[in-house]
Amino acid sequence: MKFRREAGLATIMIFVLIFLGIAARAATVDDLRLKIQNREEEIKKIEEEIKEFERQIGQKVTESGSLRNEITKLEAQIKKLNADIRLTEKKIDAAEIGIEKLSLEIGEKNEAIRSRRIALAGVLRSFNEADSVSFVEILLRNQNFSEFFNEIERFQSFHGAIVDDLGELKNLKWDLEEKESVKQDERFKLENLASELGDRKLIEDKARKNKSKLFLQTKNQESAFKKLLSDREQKRQEILDELQRIEDDLKLLIDPSSLPAIREGVLTWPLSNPFITQKFGNTNFAKARTDIYKNNFHNGVDFRAPIGTPVLSAEEGFVKGSGDSDLLCPGSAYGKWILIEHTNKLTSLYGHLSLVKAPVNSMVLRGDIIAYSGDSGFTTGPHLHFTLYDARTVELRKTKYCGILPVGGLLDPLTYL
Repeated sequence: MKFRREAGLATIMIFVLIFLGIAARAATVDDLRLKIQNREEEIKKIEEEIKEFERQIGQKVTESGSLRNEITKLEAQIKKLNADIRLTEKKIDAAEIGIEKLSLEIGEKNEAIRSRRIALAGVLRSFNEADSVSFVEILLRNQNFSEFFNEIERFQSFHGAIVDDLGELKNLKWDLEEKESVKQDERFKLENLASELGDRKLIEDKARKNKSKLFLQTKNQESAFKKLLSDREQKRQEILDELQRIEDDLKLLIDPSSLPAIREGVLTWPLSNPFITQKFGNTNFAKARTDIYKNNFHNGVDFRAPIGTPVLSAEEGFVKGSGDSDLLCPGSAYGKWILIEHTNKLTSLYGHLSLVKAPVNSMVLRGDIIAYSGDSGFTTGPHLHFTLYDARTVELRKTKYCGILPVGGLLDPLTYL
């Protein structure tokens, strides 16, 4: 009877200790789980708002280029960027609650492990004491063989319970390690969201300044806006002619034998959800819009990208340069751009950005966030322009109107993506 009594007491001890450790936290964990669900619902609502603002922006892009239309588009962009900020704040809030919930769950696991160890230690002590009793002693102290075999059976059952407890303890440890790993991932995610929030506030602030600048330049007069567009268009054509002449010359320096073999996956997509709006070369759009492409040639690949979309490095490499052509030739070239020289002898250019994140001379990894998309420079709407060069031919050359711009021997990005 001794073995049964001690086994029963040990089992009761385990469940009581675990219950006391968990019950105090259960309500709090449930409350946090409910808060996370609420944040997720709020995030979905803001995402729907953002989609509507993007639709409004796209609609204004297709309408005639009047001052009123441009102001309405800028206002929609500002609202969209503000929604981006609110969305990021909600994600931060949800991540913080998630970390708090994980901390409580980790506490529960630690308490369960501690309780299991205490109970198991007591059981093992009792087992060691019982184990010191020989089968002869058990036989002598029992009145008949039936009681003897019952005692032996309880002894073996007791041993099995210890093995089960050890297995449960091991499972608790595995669960604990998994939750600690998830918590570490959530902390890393939270750090990235905090950085993203700062970036989005900068982007929104710049959009507000662009709107104020437009009012200042045009004094809210349609005639002044038309003249502004006309002056920019004249300068833009001269800039395009200059860049085309330079790139035609540099194209002759391309050495195919020094480049990576053409295959899919040499580069990763510069956006997490890529959607191509215009390919490289003599595209139908380039042929139709001779007002934009005088030589009917598009020197990169365009991707659909609402303002503020994270832009990713296509491969690891060195940030060779960055700039903002709008400072010297507003609305006429790449706007904000970043140039990355990769270790595989390719160099990639990302244009029409709203914010450049990676500093010049820094090293970036494949898939790192290096910038955010926008509609700076000359665009027909927000998008990402992606150009690829033979790295040996790339130059940062001073141009007539736009200051320093990247140029080089052009390659079709889609042969490597």
